Amino acid sequence: MNLPVVIPISGGIRRKRVNAVILAMLLLASSVRCADAERKGLDEESLRSYMAGEYDLIGRKADLSSTYTGHVTLRDENGVLQVTRTVEGETEKCIARFDSVAGDDRIPVLRMRFHLDGKDYDATYRWQSDPDNYPRFTGYVYLADTKSPGLEALFPIHR
Repeated sequence: MNLPVVIPISGGIRRKRVNAVILAMLLLASSVRCADAERKGLDEESLRSYMAGEYDLIGRKADLSSTYTGHVTLRDENGVLQVTRTVEGETEKCIARFDSVAGDDRIPVLRMRFHLDGKDYDATYRWQSDPDNYPRFTGYVYLADTKSPGLEALFPIHR
């Protein structure tokens, strides 16, 4: 009588299959969460609250090597991030808005439009937390026909 030959499957093969299934489940859950985050976008209300405060400003003008310093105040007023910039003794008010760049990567940025030396500038900033969890901004400033963008950095004033 011929009995069927049973070849035992080692625990290693079974373990690999279980690991593959778990990995697939984690990847699916992660992609669903990322897609959900993209649909929701930024939590602008929390970001406005986080960013509100006073900052020291250091900058370099577009197309020039001259530098400047100043003071920036960000305030969340009725769901709008209001900006007060004081540079070289001149105070200007504008608003900041959230946007994204880099196409599908959707990298969040903060954009402003302001006047400096009688010229209209556009600025695009990225932010990150400093070691004390205060926001710090770095960005490029542009004129309409900029060949070389200017630079700005905003450092939180701790009080």
